[in-house]
Amino acid sequence: MAGLGRNCILCARKSLLFHRSVVNLTRLQIPPVTEAVVTQVRGTKRWVRPYLQTLVNRISRENELLGPLPPQPRSSKINWNYESELHAFGPRLGEKLNLSTLRAAFTDRSYVEEEEERRRELDLPLEDVKLDMQDNSQLAEQGWDITTNYIHSFLRAEFPLLPDEGVKAIHDYVTQEDMLVWIANHLGVKDLIRCSTFPIPPPVTKQVFLAVIGTVHHDQGSQQAEMFVHDFVVAQLVGKDVNAMWDIPNPMGMLAEMLQKAGRGEPEPRVINQSGANTVTPVYFVGVYSDKELLGEASGDTMPLAVEEAARVALANMFKTHEGRKPLALDTRLKTTAKLADKTNYLENKS
Repeated sequence: MAGLGRNCILCARKSLLFHRSVVNLTRLQIPPVTEAVVTQVRGTKRWVRPYLQTLVNRISRENELLGPLPPQPRSSKINWNYESELHAFGPRLGEKLNLSTLRAAFTDRSYVEEEEERRRELDLPLEDVKLDMQDNSQLAEQGWDITTNYIHSFLRAEFPLLPDEGVKAIHDYVTQEDMLVWIANHLGVKDLIRCSTFPIPPPVTKQVFLAVIGTVHHDQGSQQAEMFVHDFVVAQLVGKDVNAMWDIPNPMGMLAEMLQKAGRGEPEPRVINQSGANTVTPVYFVGVYSDKELLGEASGDTMPLAVEEAARVALANMFKTHEGRKPLALDTRLKTTAKLADKTNYLENKS
């Protein structure tokens, strides 16, 4: 019995010591983990590809049934900031423009009328309905005057022998609506236009681009505006055939008139060479002569067509608009109307 009692006492002591050790361990402050080792596994789960493919198929099926989504303006995006884009437009083109004038250049008259109509529907007082907002009509008129005057001066300086009809034809080509809209869209004008309709109509885009030129003239003067037209509008003539821009209805008659004014003989078309006259695809080479001098030569499928083309080549040689002429002076020396006028006077005195 004594041995059994001694064993019970020892067990009780051991259990008490065990409990004390547990309590002491719980009171200890374990330092937090400062570094964690993360093992990355490359690759994509197998469900990702079929899931994305299912979404693409569903979107394609909905587009076929309902049609594509209508175009949305850039201002409908969450990350759009009109003031920031307006502020960045001038520095992107290398121009220092006033924000108030530039804001007016991008504002179409339809946008102002729409805002006034919206206020009128809210039953606001008449003094609050009228907006103190300027549209781009006046700036567009100034831009058109600057553009057309400078292009006429540039063409007259580059092609002094070209008649007024030819200068007008080239001017109309480079200032047509499609050309100005193409230039404006590549300059980032489309996203900044404030208009009542979307997509923006081409006439509105053309007017806004001319208003931007008017803004440059208003803020930096006529010389800087002429340089703007030189860099962005006149540069579209590079690599173009100016003879194709002017459709002459009667080239042989005009050639005879030009030779008569110059005191030379009548133009005489002569067959230089021909091939396959008795076949389905004949070719005739015709040259136009005046006072035994070859003025131009060309080929054609028929004799009248070859004579007409030879007359056009002769006119291009007389007007110095042929393919072998010097390239356009698009450097920095002839970017103002005054310098263009000096060059024109020099060429006229020289001739």
